[in-house]
Amino acid sequence: MLSGRGADTHLPGEGFNGRESPFIVIDMAEEIYAFSRLEETFSRTKNLLWPPRRDVWLRLALIALFVGGGAGFPNTSRYNVGEGNLPAGMAGSLPEIAPLIAGLVIVVLAIALLWMLVGATMQFVFVDMLSTGDIRIRRFFRERLGKGVRLFLFQFVFMLLLILGVAAVAFMLFGVSGAGPRVGVSFLILAFIPIILAVALIVGVVFLLTIDFVVPIMIREDCGVIEGWRRLIGVVSANLWQTVAYIVAKLVLGLVAAIAQAVVVILAMLVIAIPFILIGIVLLTAGLANYVLLLALLIPYLIIAIPVALLIAVPFVTFFRYYGLLVLAGLAPEYRLLPE
Repeated sequence: MLSGRGADTHLPGEGFNGRESPFIVIDMAEEIYAFSRLEETFSRTKNLLWPPRRDVWLRLALIALFVGGGAGFPNTSRYNVGEGNLPAGMAGSLPEIAPLIAGLVIVVLAIALLWMLVGATMQFVFVDMLSTGDIRIRRFFRERLGKGVRLFLFQFVFMLLLILGVAAVAFMLFGVSGAGPRVGVSFLILAFIPIILAVALIVGVVFLLTIDFVVPIMIREDCGVIEGWRRLIGVVSANLWQTVAYIVAKLVLGLVAAIAQAVVVILAMLVIAIPFILIGIVLLTAGLANYVLLLALLIPYLIIAIPVALLIAVPFVTFFRYYGLLVLAGLAPEYRLLPE
């Protein structure tokens, strides 16, 4: 029987001949925080949300409204509007309605930017609520508005630079003079798809790390986004594979959670729609319904359905917020914000 280190064992970083090895030996027993923190994440989420308390769920539902998802808009950039596409007489009226259209676009953009600013501030409010156990929004919102502005500006500038970069690449691929719009267009489109996917991956990873790790660092260090990223880079460089494991686990868990949440929301929407469908059938049978009246039924339906969808999102957004905070505490204990 061998004793001590034995003939076929060696220390990490040491070769079999006792000299230092150029290869790094990975300790397979090392704790992987992306997996080891899941049980505590479930436990903390359950303790906060069960038994249900109306004030907690409603306030977290409001948080979910701003941080729990987004909206996509159809891409109409490839549809060219010309006089031949417009109804007769409308082309001549475009100069008159152009100021109205421009004003509407400005209002929509202003609302979207304000929504992004509130959402950025809510990221800090959410962390404060979970770390202190004080589930109040107004108090923390006032305190974190400044940091929310910094996060909003970072996200806005980052996205703007990426959009400009993609636009420049698209112009080089599709806007080369003399090539003609139909010369090799299929090849160019296929070449452009990997660029879009790569940009989407970069944006996703940067935003994921910013929200999950940089936001808590900004709270702990009372610093801005750039300084928070500088500190995070130091943490990531010391825990590279732990960070990669977290990103992969978060993406997989996020996909599973998105599917589960979508199924529950769809079922809830169908159940809520039953009485409105029955009312519509009765109105149609009695000959009292018209399209305006039937569309009017959508208003009370949405008033009920939207809050229900947000309440369904509460456990999901709470779980993932706890998850990021707990993994960050494993990577860098000095940034632990949650109580023991």
